[in-house]
Amino acid sequence: MYLANWLKNQGVEDIHFNHTVSKLKQDDQGVTVYAETPEGEKSFSGKWLIGADGANSVVRKLCSIDFEGFTWEERFLVVSTPYEYEKTINDLSFVNYFADPEQWFFLLKVPGFWRVMFPVQNNENEVSIFSKDQIEKRMQWVLATGEPFDISHTTLYKVHQRVANHYRHNRVFLVGDAAHINNPLGGMGMNGGIHDAFNLAEKLATVIHDNQSYKVLDSYEKQRRTIALDYVNKQSIKNKNNLEAKTTEDQKAFRSFLKTLMQSESKAKQYLMRVSMLESLRDVENK
Repeated sequence: MYLANWLKNQGVEDIHFNHTVSKLKQDDQGVTVYAETPEGEKSFSGKWLIGADGANSVVRKLCSIDFEGFTWEERFLVVSTPYEYEKTINDLSFVNYFADPEQWFFLLKVPGFWRVMFPVQNNENEVSIFSKDQIEKRMQWVLATGEPFDISHTTLYKVHQRVANHYRHNRVFLVGDAAHINNPLGGMGMNGGIHDAFNLAEKLATVIHDNQSYKVLDSYEKQRRTIALDYVNKQSIKNKNNLEAKTTEDQKAFRSFLKTLMQSESKAKQYLMRVSMLESLRDVENK
């Protein structure tokens, strides 16, 4: 409810729960969405529709927009624990990646917990994955404390690399996970979605409030879809490949690359500009 209250404080009057979009219609004047609700079918109309409804976007499917890409063979297991890794492991950041050909992992700090993420092979069954002994074995791999970890939550999910064929269908737009999904290594998915929202909101504002031509909206797909393909997809795949490098040659190449960055301020800055996606914002201006 925190987000709902925040939205209301921003002036959003209508927030509907237990509504499932079932169909939509659009013409030159606007878009009408039909939803199944506890009170039966209802319709909502507006000039524009933004599909920000996640990886399984109903809006995207109703617009018959393909979601091209692939699903990784591994699944990702996330284990949350209140254990204070920062008191045992020196120089931890809020996000930490540990490369290993056998069992790479990352540590992510959130309020009150550390989240530990592991790759899980597809041939492992869920009963084994979620067993107390198997969870403990993975956690001891990260840090051999000799004492059982207090586990607060576990979740297992499939990992995809997909980008929608189109980000716009006339008066309908896609943003965030509805438009693109990727593996979480590098934290580029949510950041990319935030960039989508800012980009589209700015364009819609100029059309709605400044009476700019609708042609302003034409560049949204070109700008943001290009970024998803050239930055987010490529970099997140590269991040995963680096962490799980199997051969001695690939491992040496990754470490040599990192060493070069540490020895060159200009190269380090250039790399950080890319992985932080700040470089992509500059490139948008030229598209």
